[in-house]
Amino acid sequence: MGVAFVFLAFVAIFAGIMCFMKNYRKIQLDIPAPNALPIIGHAHLMIGLNNEEQLKLITELCFLYPNLVKVWFLHIMGIIVNSPELIQKVFNSDVCMEKPYIAYKLFNLDNGLLSSRYPKWKHDRRFFNNSFKISTLQSFIPIFIQTADKLTNEIASFVDGNSFNILDYTIRCTLKMICSTSLGMNISDAENDETFNKVFHAVDTSETVAMLQNKPLVYPDTIFKLTPRYYENKRQGQYLKDFHQRIIDERREILKNNNNCDEKDLGYNIFIDHILNNEGMFSDEDIQHHVITVLSAGYETSATATAHCILFLAQHQNVQNRMVEEINEVYATDDEITFESLGKLQYMDRVIKETLRVAPVGPVIFREAMDDFEIEQGLVIPKGTTFVLNIFALHRRRDIWGEKADLFNPDHFLPENVAKRHPCSYIPFSTGRRNCIGHRYAMISMKIILLKLLKTYKFSTELNFDDLRFKAVLTLKLIGEHAVSIVNRY
Repeated sequence: MGVAFVFLAFVAIFAGIMCFMKNYRKIQLDIPAPNALPIIGHAHLMIGLNNEEQLKLITELCFLYPNLVKVWFLHIMGIIVNSPELIQKVFNSDVCMEKPYIAYKLFNLDNGLLSSRYPKWKHDRRFFNNSFKISTLQSFIPIFIQTADKLTNEIASFVDGNSFNILDYTIRCTLKMICSTSLGMNISDAENDETFNKVFHAVDTSETVAMLQNKPLVYPDTIFKLTPRYYENKRQGQYLKDFHQRIIDERREILKNNNNCDEKDLGYNIFIDHILNNEGMFSDEDIQHHVITVLSAGYETSATATAHCILFLAQHQNVQNRMVEEINEVYATDDEITFESLGKLQYMDRVIKETLRVAPVGPVIFREAMDDFEIEQGLVIPKGTTFVLNIFALHRRRDIWGEKADLFNPDHFLPENVAKRHPCSYIPFSTGRRNCIGHRYAMISMKIILLKLLKTYKFSTELNFDDLRFKAVLTLKLIGEHAVSIVNRY
């Protein structure tokens, strides 16, 4: 036993030294960094911290080092990019379009838009842009309205009653929206599908992410695969893939029989039809990964952002009242909800943008240098280096947003205030060519949900804005429930 322990310790030390030497050039970069320990680098700063504490730590580092800061652990090296000018340079560069495997390996979706390698992403993104153009999104508005109406009715039982977690309901709403638009499902079919209702409760990778964040020694696949969490993650992933494969097979059969798929209705440009009508361009695995990515990346982010917004409105009654006034002005006589009328809700635009500033759903994003990259004059970043962008910290910089950057203030997005800021000061949907393909989809669906809810209910809460706490687990999550109460508005 003693000999085996000594041998394993020797192997671990040797592996650590080899990782250190492999990254020696990166570690020696003339970039400021917190104090590091030999071999393990900055691991001692993160180990033992929970997800909330880790977010606070990396945010404090961004405030302490306003341009660049390097952090490393064994074989993992990252440069946190903090200034809007450098963010623009990195994330708009052709050299930095790759996404690092280490940051997205948990998704197991190597062929999806979220985590595919750059050459494949470039081809696929150009192809799928057609499924997210304005004319296609306009055709979704009746479904958004129908689904938002169902949400409004679902929470009616809480009127004049106890508080409830609005996120539980926005998640179901946005999930039905994605399935009924981009995936071509019938809303009633989705609501009555038992598998549909169970699968997203069963599949939650956040615990796995939390483990990897708190135990960085399991990052290497060879070690991660020895943990029980790996097999649980794999089992859940297979369950998810089986569910999505059923969606694909059923839609493929509908298209084959040409039933209920009038191109003038939702038609050829919806995501799943677009890909299935061009199957020669994609493998079966490609199709499955793309469908999983669109659904999984779309519904939770929109639902969380909407729940954040409703909670913030409940905490800021003056903002809520002003939103309702604008809604009543634009829809004075119950005018039809159209793309054009939604565009008139300029104050709502500012409220949603401020929500995404204070609580960006994707708080941290990553890129990888595909070649040596000169980020500043004389400072060349080696190929393979990971760039980290902490959007949560960027959106709270006092030198950009003022001394009250932590407060909720939609006037941050008045045109005259926007004009004063660098365009990369606010990037809730990432930036550059590899930004979120569904950002316009999200904005339209959120507007319709908020419009329907605010016309019907007045929201309040006992939660104080200053007391809200967040953690970063894949997406930014509120610690605790989005607990709100409602009364009928009229």
